[in-house]
Amino acid sequence: MGTSKNAVMSQVWIAMIYYLLLTYIKYQSKYEKSLFYLHRIIKEALLSRLTLIDLLSATPARISDFKIKEFQLVFW
Repeated sequence: MGTSKNAVMSQVWIAMIYYLLLTYIKYQSKYEKSLFYLHRIIKEALLSRLTLIDLLSATPARISDFKIKEFQLVFW
């Protein structure tokens, strides 16, 4: 996290690309919740061995099958 002009511009571009990827994932998967919840799901389960399709189609009943404590915070 730099403060030079180049570092700040890189951070802005990365944030824009991340937002566009989230929007594209939401559109393609027909995810009904907000981009904020989609961001939280990806953030909490980033290092777990779950596919994105499993994450997006998860219901509170299926969450216990995933055995991820932090993942429950997203839905409650």
